[in-house]
Amino acid sequence: MRLDNAGLRVLTRAECLHLLRTVMVGRVAISHRALPMILPVHFQVADDDSIRIQTAPGTTLDRATDRAVVAFEAEGPPGAVDPSWSVIVHGLATHLEPTDRFTEGDLVGIAISVGEISGREVLDVTDPMAPAFTSA
Repeated sequence: MRLDNAGLRVLTRAECLHLLRTVMVGRVAISHRALPMILPVHFQVADDDSIRIQTAPGTTLDRATDRAVVAFEAEGPPGAVDPSWSVIVHGLATHLEPTDRFTEGDLVGIAISVGEISGREVLDVTDPMAPAFTSA
């Protein structure tokens, strides 16, 4: 088990992708008017591990995600008041062809490639493997 400097367990790529498949809501970070903007989105993880989202044509999300580098974050477990894990993806967002199965009706389908992925898990403090941290 690998821990970061804050005592959080570092997740592997496989663990990150598995956890992303267990939730349906995440956040995408885009650049809008030269400022960062974070938007909640429903998403799916495709067979090629890309993150797939949809939006209406002409929206800020539509305009900011055609061949643009974005960040994406999701956390879980689903329905938890205090999430125990978080996964962050950095990748290139591109618009899907209208014939792609993730593009429905009049919506714009967007794929975010998984260029970089990282995740952290908050350890159960009752777990004997959890590190002991004290406040200074």
